[in-house]
Amino acid sequence: MFNKLLPKEEKYFEDFKQMISHIGEMSRYSEQLFNSEIPDQNNFLKMKPLELRCDEISSKITKRLNKTYITPFDREDIFALIKRLDDISDMLLGAAARVDTFNITKKINYADQMAAIVHQQIIELGVAIQDLKVKSINECKAVKDLETQADAIYRQAMKELFVEEKDAIELIKKKEILDLLERISDKCQSTANIILTIFIKNA
Repeated sequence: MFNKLLPKEEKYFEDFKQMISHIGEMSRYSEQLFNSEIPDQNNFLKMKPLELRCDEISSKITKRLNKTYITPFDREDIFALIKRLDDISDMLLGAAARVDTFNITKKINYADQMAAIVHQQIIELGVAIQDLKVKSINECKAVKDLETQADAIYRQAMKELFVEEKDAIELIKKKEILDLLERISDKCQSTANIILTIFIKNA
């Protein structure tokens, strides 16, 4: 009985690594989707089972937390980290789903650049999670720097969109997708902040 109360440290870290690996695949498909002159919905279809796996891992960690008394680091930080990762996977799928729902048939200006930045942020988060037991400062800074780049691109995208797009419905569709990509970048940054908090608390 007492063994159930002991920390399952390796299980938590393995779950985090699996989840960020699935999210990395999703972001790669997202980048391909938004980089294509004609969006290929096969990328969206490939993302759906990956998002489901992320949901399963999130649920598994939550159930384990409710059964385990001792955790490798603060319980609230584990909850916060898994929630941020789950949010990223949901939002990546959501952005791709909108391409399908809105029947987007042409490349959206700047969406490719933003999707590429998000993919790079997730790569950095993956390294940070791998290094969680040691240090993650450099990767967290890189995620923040990339988020700053995404903000600049988003502002330029909005400026051009409202000048060049004359069809109000198309403007709304494109803006919603660009908004979501920008929010994903922000969510990556908040995830990096959680990782940095964990490192500082346990240094």
